[in-house]
Amino acid sequence: MSSFVDHLQILPVPSVGGVRQPDGDHRPGGLGMLTLADRLVARGWTARVEDIGFDKRLPERRIAESYARAIGDGVLSAWERDRFPIVLSRVSHGALGVVDALGDRTGVLWVSPRAEYRRPGLLRRSAFDRTTVAMITGRGERDSLAVSPVRLEARRVVLLGGWKSGDDELRALAEDGGRVLAREEVDGLGEAVGDVDTRRWYLHLDVNALHGASVPAADEPAPEGFEPNALSAAIEGALAGRTIGCVGLARYDLNRDRSGRTAETLVELLEHVAKVAGGQPRPEEAAGSAAGT
Repeated sequence: MSSFVDHLQILPVPSVGGVRQPDGDHRPGGLGMLTLADRLVARGWTARVEDIGFDKRLPERRIAESYARAIGDGVLSAWERDRFPIVLSRVSHGALGVVDALGDRTGVLWVSPRAEYRRPGLLRRSAFDRTTVAMITGRGERDSLAVSPVRLEARRVVLLGGWKSGDDELRALAEDGGRVLAREEVDGLGEAVGDVDTRRWYLHLDVNALHGASVPAADEPAPEGFEPNALSAAIEGALAGRTIGCVGLARYDLNRDRSGRTAETLVELLEHVAKVAGGQPRPEEAAGSAAGT
């Protein structure tokens, strides 16, 4: 992708636990792909959408790899067409396909209150979705259906947050070479990112990492989360001038929020990241525009 200017490509993962979630007022699965696209269009962006969904019930590990292939193809296609890819996901493992597409020199900035970094065992079973960081680095196993899965060295991962993760897991990630920054260490984000030798970055934002009042639609709204504007500023300071390959938003359902507050917060974050990545909206084209495919 040379310069995407104002073109965004939005890709969804609307399933939880292997089951596609009800659309409600925000298709698909509560992610609000068109809801967010229309708001971005109103701000001068060209927002294209691609409806990805698997209606057949499958084991979660199996459906995760189906989405990984679809999302990976979508990210590569967006780059080929000079569009900036945005992944909206009800779960965290929507990140697998992004990493597969961007390759093994990808840097991952993972903003989340929880990242379980462990090997599964009989006495230590974790929710599959919570172990995505471990699967990205190869510490956790992916399903046999995975096609050419990319595994990153842990030193390419920067975790910001992690206050709901166990100390042993954070320590294990750090011992493997990952950078772990607590909430109060956000000022060190630029240095942590600068230490990673990478071609491009994937920014993964768990919506539960934001202050709960700003995102009522989060799966687990938390009063101790990051204030959105402060987090946006920290991300800009860390990633400005670097190649951002994709941004992902995960773990929310807009149907929980009738006020529209969550949608507004997410649109502002997405626009900010798109600008940091080098994009520029065209306000003169906003009037009368509509999201397309």
